[in-house]
Amino acid sequence: MINVNNLYKEFKNTDGSTTKVLNGITYEVGKGEKIVIVGPSGSGKSTFLRCLNLLERPTSGEIYFDAQEITDPKININKIRQRMGMVFQNFNLFNNLTVMDNIILAPVKLKVMSEKEAREKATELLKRVNLLDKADVYPVSLSGGQKQRIAIVRSLCMNPEMMLFDEPTSALDPEMVGEVLDVMKQLADDGMTMVVVTHEMGFAREVATKVLFMDEGNILEENTPKEFFENPQSQRLKDFLSKVL
Repeated sequence: MINVNNLYKEFKNTDGSTTKVLNGITYEVGKGEKIVIVGPSGSGKSTFLRCLNLLERPTSGEIYFDAQEITDPKININKIRQRMGMVFQNFNLFNNLTVMDNIILAPVKLKVMSEKEAREKATELLKRVNLLDKADVYPVSLSGGQKQRIAIVRSLCMNPEMMLFDEPTSALDPEMVGEVLDVMKQLADDGMTMVVVTHEMGFAREVATKVLFMDEGNILEENTPKEFFENPQSQRLKDFLSKVL
């Protein structure tokens, strides 16, 4: 579904120097796969994820989504993004809109569906995450876990073909993490293609088809969850797992 070829990303610093964040990553995500990316802070995980839908523009390299080169300047990236849901750390809900209006805003505005269809779809999704009773409230009255489940529903209302998650539980209190991970596990069980950056090792072990370990802008190791956690190949991954498990 996604092919990444020789991806580099550099950020310019205020003093004119550059910081390399991605160092020539080549990777492929197949339809229905659940790719979980782990690694230390500053390893390039979130930058790599944000490059997949061009929220960050790569310095060089190509990205193909469904055989279309999305790094081609002529591509309509907004059309591509409609097919890729994205969930961030910090929810990004509009506080001046009700939960329902937050969810239906994009599909109606982008003419993906009529308002009636969007409301029906949103109602069905809110039922699925046990938040239908919150449809008419404003985000300020929700807990962090509820806000993140609404953010997931908002992405799903666009009928995406794949979902990108950028540390979706890192801004949550520990007791709220489980309710968000449960929704993500449901999505995985339904066959959604997912790329997830997370510190939740239990989720990686349980849900991933592949776990990637990133460090210093490179994918250092990739394996099935069982092999990844029980038989790490590199000393760097062994050191990392000894600290987080």
